[in-house]
Amino acid sequence: QILKQGLNVEMFNQMAERLETSFQQLAEERDALRRFIADASHELRTPITALKNFNTLLLEDDREIPETRREFLKESQIQIDRLAWITSNLLDLSRLDSGLVEMDLQEQELRPILAGVVSTFATRADSKGIQLALVAPQPGPTLICDRARLEMALSNLLDNALKFTPEGGWVEMGVQEDAGGLQIWVQDSGMGIAPEDLPHVTERFYRGRGQAEMGSGLGLAIVKSIVEVHGGRVSVTSQFGQGTEVRLVWPGQAL
Repeated sequence: QILKQGLNVEMFNQMAERLETSFQQLAEERDALRRFIADASHELRTPITALKNFNTLLLEDDREIPETRREFLKESQIQIDRLAWITSNLLDLSRLDSGLVEMDLQEQELRPILAGVVSTFATRADSKGIQLALVAPQPGPTLICDRARLEMALSNLLDNALKFTPEGGWVEMGVQEDAGGLQIWVQDSGMGIAPEDLPHVTERFYRGRGQAEMGSGLGLAIVKSIVEVHGGRVSVTSQFGQGTEVRLVWPGQAL
């Protein structure tokens, strides 16, 4: 009887611990959701406010000269594109994080993927006087991945690197495989990331010092979600004023 009572007490304690853990997880998820909604609302408010102001000016003053109207409409299109990008990528992030995305996983040779992404940014790099290079062996390593989503992650990395690299700088994308595993990297000679910002750069909507007008703060968060759903991790190293390196790492076998 005493043994039975002891077992009952132990089972009750275990159940209580599991309930406490579940409640704590629910509380953390609730707080994370609240932060996410607050950040998303703040991010969407800027283009919506800008569009409202442009439309008000256009409607209230019929005497606006054609050049001014065209400028307002051009700025409105920029804000519309920004809204479309944010909402589309927020939806994609939510699907990735919730595991609702159906991945088209196939073994892919990485050099052609990297070369294709680099080529789409070549004109932009030339226009800024930035040297854009690809470092990838041929035949190169392979990875079991969803090609379209990996291309999205790599495009976000190059977009960031070119955005924060001044004229005359350089950006490099590469891939290597050794005994430690597989790594894809993007390195630049750009403005770098301040030490206090570095731990937060893969968080949604986080924008560091001097970057408030240079992005949505979603690019690296998308990269992180895509890489993690492929079984990898993201590593960011940087020195403020001296450039940044982002590595996508798959230790050993990727999947």
